[in-house]
Parts: sequence; structure tokens; C-alpha cells
Amino acid sequence: METVAFSAVERKELKKSATRRLRKEGMIPGIVYGYVGTIPIAVNAHDFRSKFHRMSENTIINLKVGDKVYDVLIKDYQSNIMKGTIEHIDFYAIQSDKVVRTRIPMHLVGSAKGVREGGILEVHLHELEVECLPKDLQDHIPVDISRLEIGHSIHVKDVQIPAGIKVLSLPDQVVVSVLHARAEVAAQPTAEAAPAAGEAAGTTPEGTKPAEASKSAAEKK
Repeated sequence: METVAFSAVERKELKKSATRRLRKEGMIPGIVYGYVGTIPIAVNAHDFRSKFHRMSENTIINLKVGDKVYDVLIKDYQSNIMKGTIEHIDFYAIQSDKVVRTRIPMHLVGSAKGVREGGILEVHLHELEVECLPKDLQDHIPVDISRLEIGHSIHVKDVQIPAGIKVLSLPDQVVVSVLHARAEVAAQPTAEAAPAAGEAAGTTPEGTKPAEASKSAAEKK
């Protein structure tokens, strides 16, 4: 997996006014935490943005702070949607011989057989929770769905996991399935359910309207 390198400066002033000044000067404030304790730092905003689109949660970053270099992962960041800027970054320091726990996204590969036959693809799980050494980290794990038929599912236990990675997600969790396409059929009224023409018109069995029948009876009297 590709490694990205950045240089950072350690922040000495931690007040809000100093942080605002850093942003105006084209820097992004942040921290490095983990086995190193907590180190307030700042990175060049232009340099970071130019590489940010190539990075994932599991991209190992060689972060140089002064005369020291730390291997870090981006654990969180805050952005300003209105300005389109990154306001703060949390870097998590890792060690090459220590297991890390993280999430790796799954990418579906191929076109499901069931979808080609008219089924509907439904994705239930997008990421796997895993632990591994930093050298075994992956940007994503491919999941081949080309043979997936209607009414069938792929579970976590069915996913091909690269060597060195231990999956922590439950093995019976459904990752993706193909469902039957359900066409709703509108209920049609039957002939028996339709009212008789005479009854609908409000007539007597003899075909005489109730009012006319009453009038005829009165005349006979």
C-alpha cells in the first residue's frame, strides 16, 4: 500500500487566537496522539490537500515533526463545508510491530448473475472491522459478486481476506444479497363483487323504483 509523507511543525501556542492565525497563514492545526502522548502540530494546507484525495483511513503517513518521523493514520478531521477547507486533523501514531484495529471498506467486483436475471442487489455491510500489523493494512478488500444468484447472499465468512488480517466483524453478518424483484399486482374487482345493475339504480326486483311502487299501491287503495 502506498505511503504518503508530510512535514509538520510543532505548535507552541495553543490559544484560539494562535490557531486562527495559523489558518490564515495557510496551515492546518492538528494533533498526533497514541504511544507518543499528545503532540500539537500544524501541516501545510496546500501540501495536505494535494495528497488528501489519494488517502484513505488506512493510508500510512510518514509525518516528520522536527527531527523525528512518526508513522501515523488519519483518525479524524474537521472540515468547514461553507469554505471548503479542513480545519483540524487528528493523527494516530502507530508502531510497526504493534497490531492496530481499524475498519477496511469492501469494494464489490463484477456484475451479479441474479441482477442480470432481474433481481435487486442489496448491500448490507460496507466495511469490515479488523486488526492487523501496519504492514498488512489495505485500502479496501474486494468482494466478487459475479456468481451471486437471486435469493442468495454473501456473508462475512465468505469474503476472501488477505493474509495477516484478522476479521472482528461477526462471520454470519450479511455483506450483500440479491433479492427477488417484487411487482405489485393491483387487485381487480370480480364480477361477483360488482353490484347488480338493478340494485345500483335503486330498483325493486320487479324493476320498479321504490317511489313508483309506493304510488302504485296507493292508487289501488
